[in-house]
Amino acid sequence: MTVTQPSSDALLDRLEQERTRFLAEVARVPLPLHTERLVAEGWTVVEVVEHVTRVDRGVGRLLEAGRAGQLRAAAAPDVTAAPLPATVVAKLRDRSIRLEAPERVRPTGALTSEAALEALAQARAALVEAYRATAPDVLDGAAHPHPFFGPLTLRAWLEMSAHHDARHAQQVAELAAAAAAAAAAAAAAAGDAAADGASRLPG
Repeated sequence: MTVTQPSSDALLDRLEQERTRFLAEVARVPLPLHTERLVAEGWTVVEVVEHVTRVDRGVGRLLEAGRAGQLRAAAAPDVTAAPLPATVVAKLRDRSIRLEAPERVRPTGALTSEAALEALAQARAALVEAYRATAPDVLDGAAHPHPFFGPLTLRAWLEMSAHHDARHAQQVAELAAAAAAAAAAAAAAAGDAAADGASRLPG
């Protein structure tokens, strides 16, 4: 039986809001710079997008596994349900707290910006579809371990995805700031060079 969640679902609203903010930050970085390493030892914009896509796909697969009865029950006392505790939300959204991405969701760096953004849209559409097809008793009654926060119910995993977007929107904002600073420095250098050249012209 197909289950359809209400269209006004607050969780879907949060997912959409955070994704909109994430994409707005991506759009701030000029397209030719999406594959440039703007911060030393950091990810490129495309790599951030690919990572977020991989997380969406992973959560979608968890929903499918939950519907298939392949996940543990959420009755254990160590399971965290939605809404996520404030401490977990703070850690998810705080970029100063380092969280090393597991290998399975790390980016390959092999995508173009266009391909990465298309894959991101497809992954989110599939995730929302999977969520709408999952019954509330599965969303709240099945759990899977998160690498940093322990077992989460499937609904909590969905909420985590929204905060994950927020975390990486901040990361892309840092890349946008680095790109703007580099452009300003280049413009200043060009201006200095032009002024120096003009000063050397014969009077």
